[in-house]
Amino acid sequence: MNGFLKFALLGVIVGILGLMALGLGQDHKTIPSPLVNKPALPVAGETLTGKQVDMQADYLQQGKWTLLNFWGSWCGSCVAEHPYLISLARQTKDRADFVMLGVDFKDSEGRAKRFLSRHGDPGYEHVQDPKQKIAIDWGVTGAPESFLISPQGVICLKHIGPLYQGWFEKVAEPHIQSGACLQGEAKRS
Repeated sequence: MNGFLKFALLGVIVGILGLMALGLGQDHKTIPSPLVNKPALPVAGETLTGKQVDMQADYLQQGKWTLLNFWGSWCGSCVAEHPYLISLARQTKDRADFVMLGVDFKDSEGRAKRFLSRHGDPGYEHVQDPKQKIAIDWGVTGAPESFLISPQGVICLKHIGPLYQGWFEKVAEPHIQSGACLQGEAKRS
């Protein structure tokens, strides 16, 4: 191998290592989302309890911060996330400024009800979205995905993946305490 080829090969290796080092310094939990800091899209429909819910009229216009969680009975990560959602629902049930709303998508009503019966009902409403219309409108590509929406109807953040112990206090509560969306961000677990 002549000197030029050795030098070129060394340059390529150094370049690849440099790019890898740059990637290691990035926060891979943060991804861009075109929905953050934009008005929330409609979420309305029949819930698993047979009630009609309209997120804007029933929650946002009542001055409530809303945690919108997309899930499905078919989703393994949703099973892992579910105990935290039950805990969070219990922790926040008496708050006048916060409510949770589930969107069960790509699922049948029977499977969703069996999921809640087997894993526990967190005690908040779940809008049915079997044809994924709401999920598609919100840009949901998998489950679970969650959004925090301000009472003004602005999407403050998008979280991809299961919510985890301490998430509410660390991620959502600062927005709620400030009374407005902080610098918008999307998170991936």
